[in-house]
Amino acid sequence: MAVMTQHNLLAGLPDGATRFVQLPNELGHNAVWDFQRSPQGRYFVSVCGENELPLSALLYEFYPTDGSIRLVADIAKCWIVDSRQMPPSKIHTSLDFLPDGRLIMATHNTSPAPSHKLWLFEQHYEHPWEGYPGSIVMIVDPDTNAVEVRGIPVPRESIYGGLLGDDPRYYYFLGYMRGHFYRLNLMTNEVTDYGKVTEFASCRLVKDRRGRIYGGTYTGELWRYDPVTDKVVDLKVHFQSPHGTKYRRALIFALESPYGTLFLTDNVDGELLELDPETLEVTRHGYMHLRPEQPRNPYLRHAIGGLTADENFVLYYGLESYHQADLMRLVRWDVLNGREPENLGLVSPGGRQSHYICEMIYDKGKLHMVDVCGDYSPYILTVDVASLKPPDPETPAAHIQPVREADMHMNGTTGTFMHIDAEEVLVLPLHRTMVWERTPVRYLAATNERLYGISGTSSINLIEAAPMTDHPDYVACLYQGGGTVSCVGLGEGGNRRAGAQAGETGAIGELHVAALTTDGKLLIIDLLRREVQRSFSLPVDLHLVKIHCRLDGNHLLLGDKNGQLLLCDPDQASGDHQESMSCERLPDIILTEPTDAAVVKLDDRTFLFSGEGDTLIRYDLAKRQAEKLTIRTSSVKGRGFYAGLSGGVRLSDGSIVCGTRDGMLLRISSDLSNVTSYGRLHSSGPLREFVAVGLDAAVAIYGGEADAGHLIYYHPELGLMDLGRPRVIKDNIDLVNRDTEWANIHYLSCVAVSPNGSYMYVGSGETYSCVVAYRNPAGFVVAN
Repeated sequence: MAVMTQHNLLAGLPDGATRFVQLPNELGHNAVWDFQRSPQGRYFVSVCGENELPLSALLYEFYPTDGSIRLVADIAKCWIVDSRQMPPSKIHTSLDFLPDGRLIMATHNTSPAPSHKLWLFEQHYEHPWEGYPGSIVMIVDPDTNAVEVRGIPVPRESIYGGLLGDDPRYYYFLGYMRGHFYRLNLMTNEVTDYGKVTEFASCRLVKDRRGRIYGGTYTGELWRYDPVTDKVVDLKVHFQSPHGTKYRRALIFALESPYGTLFLTDNVDGELLELDPETLEVTRHGYMHLRPEQPRNPYLRHAIGGLTADENFVLYYGLESYHQADLMRLVRWDVLNGREPENLGLVSPGGRQSHYICEMIYDKGKLHMVDVCGDYSPYILTVDVASLKPPDPETPAAHIQPVREADMHMNGTTGTFMHIDAEEVLVLPLHRTMVWERTPVRYLAATNERLYGISGTSSINLIEAAPMTDHPDYVACLYQGGGTVSCVGLGEGGNRRAGAQAGETGAIGELHVAALTTDGKLLIIDLLRREVQRSFSLPVDLHLVKIHCRLDGNHLLLGDKNGQLLLCDPDQASGDHQESMSCERLPDIILTEPTDAAVVKLDDRTFLFSGEGDTLIRYDLAKRQAEKLTIRTSSVKGRGFYAGLSGGVRLSDGSIVCGTRDGMLLRISSDLSNVTSYGRLHSSGPLREFVAVGLDAAVAIYGGEADAGHLIYYHPELGLMDLGRPRVIKDNIDLVNRDTEWANIHYLSCVAVSPNGSYMYVGSGETYSCVVAYRNPAGFVVAN
């Protein structure tokens, strides 16, 4: 009670100092996620749907002098969406202004399709009829209401935040689900993908005075894009939680100070950082909560709502601190003069209590704030700043209804869960401890006691960790001359990858890896010794793109850009310091897809691969002879051109379980006379990176770089089973209380399983990378 008396936390803003403007909600619109003032002083507000209704966004102009509004654009009338699909329900933190006064923005989706009871964006990602087709970029003339739709820059993705660059030819934006950062060239419509910069759902972008763009990850790390270098760099600065909160710590609001520094805060904990863009020095000003209150832990949807500053850079913002009702209050903080945050009262004009304040603008002594997602939403509340002061102890309490709004982002329906289930799930966030460009995982190997990984885009790095840990025990750069083009294990090492035979042991040694580099080298890496054991120079005219497997002792089977297969023998290399290795081209072999096609090793001297269409060919290395088999791969009728093998592994009984580029799963008998087909998981995407589990089961990755990757599990008694996605997003009741960092891997680069089948590891091949570890994955049937 002492804290409540000190701040009078029950008092509301004085009604005489406020003006309430109801925004249209008769159709069910309940939110606003963009509220911007143009350089010409005009205000624009997006009215959105964030509930169970299939609504499209509306764009209005707001006139602050009298509180009137004018409809500028009804998105449902600007863009045709099939009646079965998810609608463009929002314009979310993406509205900006072109030099000629026109507006540029993008749509976003958090409303279900008409036939859906829940908003299930990711669950319908692959659904062509009921999913979200993708966000559109629009240019709007507010004088004529003319809307120019530029199209969908990223199919199926929802745009979640955007801004115009200092060079107005470029519009930058973020993807909601995949977490990538993009640039749209408005002159050519060319889209540039700069890769993954967050787990998912991070929306705020901000520029400094030199036009550099800053953003944050969902888990609180900060990054910067420099248009001069055209590169994204992680700053190795992150928000810190006083409780170790593992919930939403994304950058949510940002302001530029009079000194050119950036004041940044995150969603839940509300830590206020001041970043100097020139020195990258960070000043931590503490938390935006009232003293002595601190942020709550562990689960909170939001805490800080809206952020603006007056002409003296005194901060004003919303704060969720009446916990029984998710009710916002207005807070003032004169941070530059060393003051503490001051409570100005609950936002509940006439009893219309504010659920959340999405944006706030200070203009000529007035605060304009927008309430969303509550019983009275959306509305704009204008407050006379001169009338504000901390309420006295005698100030009467605001009208408060102790109601907690339903959380549409928290899913309690197990039939809609997408994550991979296991007794224990733990994320190893490589992006937290390593430079991001060194984190993309290219190879994983697992023993019962250790995890090993090879990573990097322009260098080759070794990662070593205990089975279930959130930090690596050892990280080292093994090679700086180039990144990994292809990587394959040479010994069993508990990780039987595509082409490896169950029970195989390597003459080169257990836990050895061969890596093909971008600068034309072939490296033999000893994971146990943590070193590059041998380095070979390859002929520059080979243009090698893949290492397929090891054959006949220490021979390596490689593939070039034209699909030809070559045999190299490291033991025959010559040279004192830099070894040179020649390669023999195998006759009569051309793979139809040089990078995507797989070779499945049958034994030391024979292997299996695809010919044209659904044909299968066995190659005898000793005879240098190819034999076309009578059996064929499984295929979808009319899509035989996608029927080539994309991965496979030989099981203990000699049979081969494998997949095609069209995602079909099949099993080939040990005598290569019979094929059993198990169908496919989705309508597109390959099955690849097969790994044996025990004696007669296997896991594999579904999907390529553009797909939302899944793991599938094969067992002779179970057939094809979807394990799910490596998605550690705590938006469902099964994950919300797990003590682990977040992860959301879309491009699965590799998978490893320990020899005893107890541990499974999934690696991300994207720039902002991690490994997700699973102990005793659900569904595994392990027979050793």
